[in-house]
Amino acid sequence: MVRALLYFPDAAAERLAATAVCGRTLAVRTMVAALRAGASRIVVPSALRDAAVDRALRRMPALAAALHWLDPGAEVPADAPARWLLLPASALIHVSALEGLLAASPSRPAMLAESAAGTAPVALVPPPPAALWPTRWKDLAGGRPVGRELARWLRETEATPCAATGPYVDVRDEASLARAEEALRATLSIPADSGMDRYLHRRCSRWITRLLVRSDLTPNHVSVASLAIGLGAIWCFWPATPTSAFAGVLLYALACIIDHADGELARLTFQESRFGAILDWTIDTLIHAGLVLGIGVTAGGPVMLGLGLLGAAGVTLSALFARYLPREIEIGPTVGGVLRNIANRDLFYLVLLGAATLRLLAPSLVGAVAAVVAVGSQAYWVGCLARIRRLGRGRIA
Repeated sequence: MVRALLYFPDAAAERLAATAVCGRTLAVRTMVAALRAGASRIVVPSALRDAAVDRALRRMPALAAALHWLDPGAEVPADAPARWLLLPASALIHVSALEGLLAASPSRPAMLAESAAGTAPVALVPPPPAALWPTRWKDLAGGRPVGRELARWLRETEATPCAATGPYVDVRDEASLARAEEALRATLSIPADSGMDRYLHRRCSRWITRLLVRSDLTPNHVSVASLAIGLGAIWCFWPATPTSAFAGVLLYALACIIDHADGELARLTFQESRFGAILDWTIDTLIHAGLVLGIGVTAGGPVMLGLGLLGAAGVTLSALFARYLPREIEIGPTVGGVLRNIANRDLFYLVLLGAATLRLLAPSLVGAVAAVVAVGSQAYWVGCLARIRRLGRGRIA
């Protein structure tokens, strides 16, 4: 069992802890890091309670349930058999930074190596030793600075240094606040990002996200905006002129950028939700299927329309497999690797650009793109199904 305690390392910490970084105060970010690290109880000096914290607690019932406000003069917790995370309220501590610390031996104190040289150590200690707890509890409860004493005690006990496995910034001034923002933005990419995601979408979406975190918009609002732009892209392909086809590609790119911004906003402001994930997936699938069908409409004729419908159905089925069976899709160097390449967003850009270019230079060949998409999308979900069946037989054997 792990519990967490937020403390003030120095006299400026209370002011800095109330400073917003990417839409949430440092104090709130530290509380959420403790919660997501597995702390069953988070003890916080009541001096940290303000409107921003109360607003965050209303939006995060799980955090509110784990929080315990520490009033001046409060007694040492009688039920404290757990290890304790000691977290400076004025530092940026991403939950991923605590992974190595939480894996340290439970029999002795440990601390983030990156915080060892300063006066705001991030530490994990066994059930509080008498040398630290009773003598400093009144200062902790009263919200008085204890960073120097805590750092000295950790050095004297030869606390085990553990490297931070994620962003950690000891915030002391405006320069370190800027570093904290940059460190947070560096966490916004996800493993599934393609080349276009890294070099175009993320670079543009982060500028939009900087504005969104200062607004009252939710990630779901942003998702709906990406849908509206995506519908505009679909309209450009129903049927497409050379000009409208290229405009559709640009609108699709903008929809992707906005789509990335909604996820970034959710992660930065702790507004991730199951509904939001389903909404995001539904919008992506609708846009991709609509564009594929639009290519068939652009090619013209009932046969091409049928290919467009077949491609749209394949895209939808492929999205279902990609959402609910990602591990089965990605395993293995053969079918799994081919499936990843077929599903790549970069390839979809090539499809759209190919259709737009052919509409300009050789309109009669647009149907070839519709045929390729129809075959490729069907191959994707059929390949997934074959892979899953083989895995199923392997488990039974």
